[in-house]
Amino acid sequence: MSQSINPRSALAQNVSADSLCYWQTANGRSIDLAALCGSKSNQNLPAISFTNKQNLTIDRVKIISENIGNKRYFYVAGTITNTGNVSQRYIEVFYQGYKQVDGSLKPSESNKVFVKTSVLQPGETTTFTGELQRRPTLLMLNSLDSVEEGSIPVNICYANSVEQEELCKRLSPSAVRRLN
Repeated sequence: MSQSINPRSALAQNVSADSLCYWQTANGRSIDLAALCGSKSNQNLPAISFTNKQNLTIDRVKIISENIGNKRYFYVAGTITNTGNVSQRYIEVFYQGYKQVDGSLKPSESNKVFVKTSVLQPGETTTFTGELQRRPTLLMLNSLDSVEEGSIPVNICYANSVEQEELCKRLSPSAVRRLN
């Protein structure tokens, strides 16, 4: 018995266990199915959001602290690369900090920041730096917005230790990464 498969909604799995495994929806969004495909942890893979028009890669996310006078300031910083073939304008990064309080995670703040370059050409990389009121226990990058694509869910949780990575899993992220 032969069965026809719609390529726009087909499950893609490569033979390599380290490959990405995803389902592409009718509107072009891709959903990561690595856990179902038996892929190894994707902790060391770049965080990629797929759409039918463009790709944006988030990398080198870190928390920076800086002392100015007697006050300490915290920032989240990272890079965004346009790996697609369409220019992206006004890319905004949405992030959420979490604190551990009495064994549970509590949102401590959420914010958004535009990337440094207002128009990101295909192949170009830019940076983002957003303020934090205090150093979070965990950091979640929620989504990227651009004029061309609207909101692209990212849901990547960043942590500094194995213990914090386990806390990240409570938030049901699409990926858990180490802060640089």
